[in-house]
Amino acid sequence: MATDTGIDSARILREQYKDGSNLSARIRLHQRFSTNRYGFFRWMFDRIQIPESARVLEIGCGTGVLWRGSAAVPRGWRVILTDMSGGMLDEARANLAQLDRSFAYSQADAQELPFQDASFDAVIANHMLYHVPDIPRALKEVGRVLKPSGFCYAATMGLASMREMDELGARFFSIHRMTGSAAKFGLESGEPYMRAAFGEVKLERYPDSLAITEAAPLMDYICSMRVRTRITDEQIAALRAHVENEIATYGAIRMTKDAGMFIARR
Repeated sequence: MATDTGIDSARILREQYKDGSNLSARIRLHQRFSTNRYGFFRWMFDRIQIPESARVLEIGCGTGVLWRGSAAVPRGWRVILTDMSGGMLDEARANLAQLDRSFAYSQADAQELPFQDASFDAVIANHMLYHVPDIPRALKEVGRVLKPSGFCYAATMGLASMREMDELGARFFSIHRMTGSAAKFGLESGEPYMRAAFGEVKLERYPDSLAITEAAPLMDYICSMRVRTRITDEQIAALRAHVENEIATYGAIRMTKDAGMFIARR
């Protein structure tokens, strides 16, 4: 049975996110085939209640996708985007360069933020805290750089999210957890971390699912995880045949989504 045992998780993370290609493949699947068309990012911004002149920090910004086309973002916000990956930051700069607003960028580790105490009105961590080796340390840093009235917005997924993907992994690759990030910091496991770092914490969930009507985007999603899961070309070919047959027979492959956001303040 193939497992991740013995694989250097730090190396995997570096390889997975040296640039935005793997992340973008996953985002595209959700953007194209999510059944809730309101949009998770729009839903997130609806819940960010801070002044229109606020100073905002995003940790682990990836390719900057959170800010692309987000009309709900007040123009008065001064936004700093950070990521550990220089390749990710380069893509974020390119992706956001055409927007009629400016961003600042900093390559930074969430566990050691290069910012002064009490300097931000909000810190956003969008589906990234489960990648951080020391989550309490990172949340302590978030609390340090927040103003006393500031908020932390930490989006993540639940254990049920993409469970059908795990079923495919077990069937075709002998891998029982392809989407296991929620076990580290998810909707079920994240609250103790948040409550240890912040005085007030609440969780809101976003209802959604996937109805995937094309094989190629799903295969791109699965192939984006090959470094972590050691998937072979033969296994991919077998799964592709199965996916194409399922879509031809039933019109779509449906998958569970379970996402939400912790909203916390000092």
